[in-house]
Amino acid sequence: MIVISRCPCRISLIGGSSDLDWFVEKKGKGFSIGFAVASYSRVIIGYRGENSSRGLLNYSSREEYISIDSISHPIIRKCFQVLSVNQPIELASFGESFLGGGLASSSSFIVALVKSIKKLHNINLDIPNEKIAELACEIELQEAKDKIGRQDQYMCALGGINYLSFKKNGIVKNNSYPLVSKAISKYAESLYIINSSISRSASLQLSIIKNDPESFNLIEKILYIAEEFISEAKNLSDIDLIINKLDIAISKSWEIKKDMKGVMNTQLLQIQDILFEEGFKVIKILGAGGGGYFLAKYQGSDIDKSLKKLVKQNIFIKQVPIDYEGCKTWVI
Repeated sequence: MIVISRCPCRISLIGGSSDLDWFVEKKGKGFSIGFAVASYSRVIIGYRGENSSRGLLNYSSREEYISIDSISHPIIRKCFQVLSVNQPIELASFGESFLGGGLASSSSFIVALVKSIKKLHNINLDIPNEKIAELACEIELQEAKDKIGRQDQYMCALGGINYLSFKKNGIVKNNSYPLVSKAISKYAESLYIINSSISRSASLQLSIIKNDPESFNLIEKILYIAEEFISEAKNLSDIDLIINKLDIAISKSWEIKKDMKGVMNTQLLQIQDILFEEGFKVIKILGAGGGGYFLAKYQGSDIDKSLKKLVKQNIFIKQVPIDYEGCKTWVI
C-alpha cells in the first residue's frame, strides 16, 4: 500500500505575526486572514518489505536510515518520533521550489507528511484536517522548537479562505464569513506573486522580530487592523466595498510591517522599484520578510509587455489561484 498526500501552500493577507505563540501568550489573542493557493507539497510513503531493515528517504537529498533517531532531516525525524513510525518507510517528497519564499512550503510539507503517516497507520481512518493541522503545529512548534506561528499549518491544511482566531495554549478557531470570502476570492484574481530570488530562514527572521523590543507594539497594531476590517466587512453587502476596505487594511498593515527589523533590505527595495516602473503595486512581502515573494497587483496598461521586461531582468511573476480542497490523500 502506498499513500500519496498533497497539501497547498498559503498566502497571508492581514493579521500575520499575531499568530506567533509568544505574542498570543502575552496579548491573549491573535487573528489573521489568508487563503490556500494551488501550489503544493506532495508526499508519497509506504512500508518497505518485511525483510528490509533500513528506511529510504528521498527529498532534496537521499538518505537511508536504520533507526529514527539517525534520520538527518529534522522534520521527518520529529514526525516519525511523535507519530511512532517504527517500521522502515520509503518516502519521496516533491515541492514547487517555494522553500524560504514566505508561502509556508515547510508547513505545507509537514501537514502532507502527517496526513500521509496517519493514513498509512490506518487506511480506514479519516482524520479531519483541523486535527492534522494541530498535530503539525505540535511537531513544528513544540518538538522542533521553531519560533513560527500557527496560521501556516491551518491555512495549508484547511484550504480555501480562512479567518483564524488564536488563543492561549495553542487554541485555534476558524471562523466563517461567506460574503467576505466571495470578496476575497474576487480580489485574489488580481494578485501576482513575484520571486525576489532571496531565500531566507523564516525561523531566523522571526527570531529577529521576537528579539526586537518594538515588535510587540507593531504586531499589536497589525492585529487591530485585521480585527477592525472583519468587524466592518462582515456587516457589508457590497462586495466591491469589502474589497476596497481589504485593500486599505493590507496597505496599512504593510506600512507597519516594513518597519519591523529585517523585513526589508536593499535588494528588496531595488526589486520593488523595478516592479513599480513596470506597473506593479507591491502589496506586501509574504511571510516573515527578508526575502521570499512579493505580493502585488498590476496597475499598468500592458501586462504581457511588462512581464517580458521583468523576465529579461530575471524577475519571475505568476498568478496563483485559490485552492479550496486543502490537504488530500490517495491510497493505491
